Amino acid sequence: MLWAAAPQFAASLFSVHARVISQNSMADWGCAQLNKKLVERFGSQVQDGPFAGLVLTPMTCAEHLGPYLLGVYESELDSAWEIVFRGCYRQIVDIGAKFGYYAVGLARKYPHIPAIAFDTDWWARRALREMASANHADKLVIKSFCSPDWLKSNLEEEAFVISDCEGYEAVLFDFDNIKSFSSTVLIIETHDFDETAITAKLQALFAATHTVRVYESGIGRRKVSAALDFLSEEERLLAANEVRPAQKWLLCLPKLGANQSLNEACARML
Repeated sequence: MLWAAAPQFAASLFSVHARVISQNSMADWGCAQLNKKLVERFGSQVQDGPFAGLVLTPMTCAEHLGPYLLGVYESELDSAWEIVFRGCYRQIVDIGAKFGYYAVGLARKYPHIPAIAFDTDWWARRALREMASANHADKLVIKSFCSPDWLKSNLEEEAFVISDCEGYEAVLFDFDNIKSFSSTVLIIETHDFDETAITAKLQALFAATHTVRVYESGIGRRKVSAALDFLSEEERLLAANEVRPAQKWLLCLPKLGANQSLNEACARML
């Protein structure tokens, strides 16, 4: 009822609640001490992966920093990012940006392309501003709530969209606004809560306009390249562990437009 009556308020309320629970759990696991050891050894720059060199700022230490700092966060998507980085874009949109690992990383990689990051959690937006400043991503625009209407009105042709919005992707991407994405490259993290088959729904939705490839957590995940011998065995296991349930992502490559050639690149990598 709350989602139907006040979606923006509901999104903010639930995202703050989820973040508080998550950060409290991380504190109980000893992540604060682990973060301190990792930063003391490696500094604050991401060590490996597609976003190596990204500076992680003090607010990010409230999170489980290991997978980000070591560069293995969602490394199942390495090949997807390799394809995405071959594209040409007019706009970058990150929906559910959290503290900005992707949003700031992309704004840093594409400094001359308009980039917009959405997150309904006030803490995340504050952390985003801190990250953007430290990484000289001064043109990154930070907003709260992304609606289907915003996408219909503001999404540019040949855009790149990354979405991680805890199930709200079923609302953002639907038959009413699918035409808005006809030339858009997308990475969508799907959340099949309570047996709701969001993954299958979005695969069917984009099938006519995009080639859709499914990525699954644990498949193709990269090992940590940095030496972690200064940590205990328990800390080493935790450092690279994202501590979450099985996950899926969709890489959607448009069949028309300037980035249709990415389909060929994807086919060659299979």
